[in-house]
Amino acid sequence: MSKHLIVISVGPVQDFISASRRTRDLWFGSELLSEISRAVALAVKDLGGDLIFPNVEVLKNENQKIANIILSELSNGVSPISVMDGAKKAAKKAWEDRAIDAKKYADKAAPGFIDSGVWADQVEDVIEFYAAWMLLSSDNNYAETRKELMRRLAGRKACRDFIPAKGITGRPKSSLDGARETIWNPKVLESGIRDKGFINQLRLSEGEQLDVVGLTKRLGGGRKGYPSVSRIAVDPWLRGLAKNPEAKSAFDTLQKVCEKLKSHGLGVTEIGWKQFKSFPYEGTAVLRNRFADLARETGEPKETYKELANVVKSLETLSGSPEPYLAILMADGDRMGEAISRLLLAQDHQRFSGRLAKFAQQAKIIVEKNHHGCLVYSGGDDVLAFVAVDECLECACNLHEAFRLLMQDYPDKKGFTPTLSIGIAIGHCMDPLEDLRQYAHEAEQDAKKPNRDGLAIHLHPRSGPPIKIRGQWRNNFCDNQQRWAELHLREQISDKAAYDLKKLATDYRGWSNPKAMKTAISADIRRMLGKKIPGGADAVPADLIKIVEQRLDATETPGDSSEKVCKKYVEAVDHLANEWLIARRIAKTMKQALGRGTWETAKQEGHAV
Repeated sequence: MSKHLIVISVGPVQDFISASRRTRDLWFGSELLSEISRAVALAVKDLGGDLIFPNVEVLKNENQKIANIILSELSNGVSPISVMDGAKKAAKKAWEDRAIDAKKYADKAAPGFIDSGVWADQVEDVIEFYAAWMLLSSDNNYAETRKELMRRLAGRKACRDFIPAKGITGRPKSSLDGARETIWNPKVLESGIRDKGFINQLRLSEGEQLDVVGLTKRLGGGRKGYPSVSRIAVDPWLRGLAKNPEAKSAFDTLQKVCEKLKSHGLGVTEIGWKQFKSFPYEGTAVLRNRFADLARETGEPKETYKELANVVKSLETLSGSPEPYLAILMADGDRMGEAISRLLLAQDHQRFSGRLAKFAQQAKIIVEKNHHGCLVYSGGDDVLAFVAVDECLECACNLHEAFRLLMQDYPDKKGFTPTLSIGIAIGHCMDPLEDLRQYAHEAEQDAKKPNRDGLAIHLHPRSGPPIKIRGQWRNNFCDNQQRWAELHLREQISDKAAYDLKKLATDYRGWSNPKAMKTAISADIRRMLGKKIPGGADAVPADLIKIVEQRLDATETPGDSSEKVCKKYVEAVDHLANEWLIARRIAKTMKQALGRGTWETAKQEGHAV
């Protein structure tokens, strides 16, 4: 008998990850999908499969995320049908174990709150499971067989079964995605919601409905929470205060007040998030403009937060108000399909999978340990993370470099290796989570076009249109953006410089002499930078003007008319103005993260230039 290749896909991705209103929904949905995928991979291995993806070493690390595609080689005599059936049972059990644990906790905390009949109907209709397999006639046919196998899996998904809906007339739908009805019991809802501890655990908004998946995401994994977007946003401000000797007394008082109020809607960032140990409370605690909403959400009188407001106000005199923006980082590998198609043997693919597993491990360290962020997901070449704005550029640079080093042994015929395109969306912590995710997705797609291996940064202010910039890693785009941010930090680029630059871009429209225009642009930018540098325009470092000139040169294409070249120059100047606008936003959080004393020292040193 010949060997088989089998591939399995589990889901649903939409219910577990995409349908999320809170960071915990997103994080635990990803965790849940990974757990189910791990159970499937273990079942395939135990039933005689030789795992190709994920790499078998990944299964030894319980903290390692598992992608929802499992590829394995089956030895002679191992039945693909038996493996499929065993894997499907494992997937269902992994899901039901989590769902049952969540219901047990809910039934104990608020008896009767859950409609058991609706819950039982829904829990059976969640897991999506698809499988395809093919004969592997010889090891030398691996690449061709794998390619055809993936095509068949795609076909199987397209022909999925549609189970008849079990809707209930008059019952509200889940607030997360509207796909299923709420599992709240209407007869006991009013009595159930009196348990404030249970409501706080679920983080329910007024009138919010959850289905079986939503309940499991809110209660799964015990009482461990996931840091909110507001906590991530204010982290630079808190880090700066922790460094500031002048703030020590007030900062200690802040912690004591938050400890008293942790059962009044503030919550606690649970143990395990070591990057937040200096202030293990919700970010809402230091956003004074949120206290009125907090009182309304919790039903507490406004006076409950009066002492907290006074402490925060005193800290604002030292570091200003916390910046309420955070960065959502989304990364995806480029040319991965091409790289995999060049793997001729299953053993080659296994080694490749090992590299991806190593990158996933490194991504967690880079995001969480090195840059104070929160990793939502890292499976292979995909990364989703929340990062403080002051750390987002360096975090992206380190992720890109780690991926490059691990993929450098897999060049194509032209010498190109797989690369990592990264999108960063900077949004307000009060924007809906689904919008923040969409912003990051759009930035990631922008990073890939054209020519992939790009970095795109999209700033979404609360008022006005988004500001978008994009460049290639190989052109030092990230390094240049960091340089602009440092210049803003040292106050060597003024806050209004970007707007002056945009005005210049308008003035340049209609020029038709590229040489004269390039000279004028260099002179104008030198003059603008010179305003903030001792010695004026003559003291502006040559490398800064070189960055501008290189940017202009990069826009030119052989054969362009003079008018077209000038038009591209205008676009380049406008793009640079957008870079400065985004750099200004990043610099604000960098300044807060330094702390007042450290900030004054850094300003005096002025070593950015």
